[in-house]
Amino acid sequence: MSNIYFLSKEELTNIIKDRFHPIDCNRILSAYDMADQSYGDKKTLSGAPYFFHTTRVARILLTEIDVNDSDLIIASLLHDIYKTTNDLNDEILSYNFNSYVAYLINVLKEDFEYIKKNPFRSEGLPVKIPEDDYLIIWLAEHLDNLRFSVFSPEFNPINYILNISAYLFPLSENTNNPKIKYLINELKKEKNKLLS
Repeated sequence: MSNIYFLSKEELTNIIKDRFHPIDCNRILSAYDMADQSYGDKKTLSGAPYFFHTTRVARILLTEIDVNDSDLIIASLLHDIYKTTNDLNDEILSYNFNSYVAYLINVLKEDFEYIKKNPFRSEGLPVKIPEDDYLIIWLAEHLDNLRFSVFSPEFNPINYILNISAYLFPLSENTNNPKIKYLINELKKEKNKLLS
């Protein structure tokens, strides 16, 4: 299968090996393996393995917006992990990655308001901006969904992009983050394709 449909472990290794510290490379590759095992037989509406979608989200972060934060790459690979398995919890994710990754995956499981209700306490980790990290992963997730969408009774891309426009675009409109701006512009391009 062409590598446009998923990010292989070999390709991921080649992308990260010179950009991340070896410890972070191991963490990212561990998240890749965990995602591969945990998403298991779950399929997208198109019938493709759901795992392929999560690797493409990681690819967007790595190759399109040049994210060099291993926590974001890990969270992008595991962003829907709680929907597919009961075998993982915050303690396991914190132990394997760190408490910020576990926190970010919980934010992604819930919604943007989770950040306000449950602010992240750093515990000696570098200062992060959870709002930006949430938006980067969710916007990339939705961008991938639109790029690889299949019209079906279960998924109408036009309604999907209109819902994204109504919810995520306003959350992103006051940002100065160039990565978020890029993703919004790409989503607007997809919206224009669908509505033209």
